[in-house]
Amino acid sequence: MNHPKENSNQGGSFLPAEYVKGKSQVRANIMALFLFTLVIAGVVGAFVVNHQQWRRVHQEQKLVAAAFEEEAAKIEQLEALEKQRIELIERAEVVTALKDRVPRSVLLGEIVRAIPDGLTLTLVNLEGERVRVKRAEPKDQSAKTRTLTGKNVGKGKDEAASKDPVKVLPPKFRFSLSAEGIAQENDHVADFLASLKASPLFGEVELQFINATTIDKLEYRKFKITMNLLDQADARLVDGTQEVEIGRMKFGIAGSDTDTD
Repeated sequence: MNHPKENSNQGGSFLPAEYVKGKSQVRANIMALFLFTLVIAGVVGAFVVNHQQWRRVHQEQKLVAAAFEEEAAKIEQLEALEKQRIELIERAEVVTALKDRVPRSVLLGEIVRAIPDGLTLTLVNLEGERVRVKRAEPKDQSAKTRTLTGKNVGKGKDEAASKDPVKVLPPKFRFSLSAEGIAQENDHVADFLASLKASPLFGEVELQFINATTIDKLEYRKFKITMNLLDQADARLVDGTQEVEIGRMKFGIAGSDTDTD
């Protein structure tokens, strides 16, 4: 029995297989080209976006650097003003140290006003010595202020010229006084000692000794009192003193307790 010859294209397309295969290859190539184009477009787009962001960040960095340099200049000006203020304060301290805040007339008047009845001073001695002041160690100025671009701010052309000059320290003096005398009774010496301790000018008031002595067949109490002039002593703290200006110099004058007509 003879069977009819089967058609190879039965149930399929009537197009040649080579044509169909070539057409599928073209579609695959087109799809690959389309995907490649999308990838390239994505890469280019990402590059453009990143480049714009980088430019924006670079501009912001320039603005921040400019603002930093401007603030650094302001800080340098403030430091210069602070340095000038410190120099003025140091000069004022030197002038104040050289100025005698307690004239000797006020000093002697304060001692005389503390003398009670029945007590006589025979010797008042004032001694002064200069106090050595230690210089402060210079600060390390190796650290410099730097901007975002890496430049130093406030650095001079010559580093040697930027060193601080030798600081002139105000002189300081310490004054000590001693008062010797005689009194009729011990109470008179105690009253004199209490008056000196209450004075705003004296500190470390101490009674060194008190001994019995005879003068013209009369018995007295011989004593010696030592004291220091306070560092913050000022003639204006003493009651009854008046500040008198002669020319450009000011002096303190001790007033008396009784008024004269």
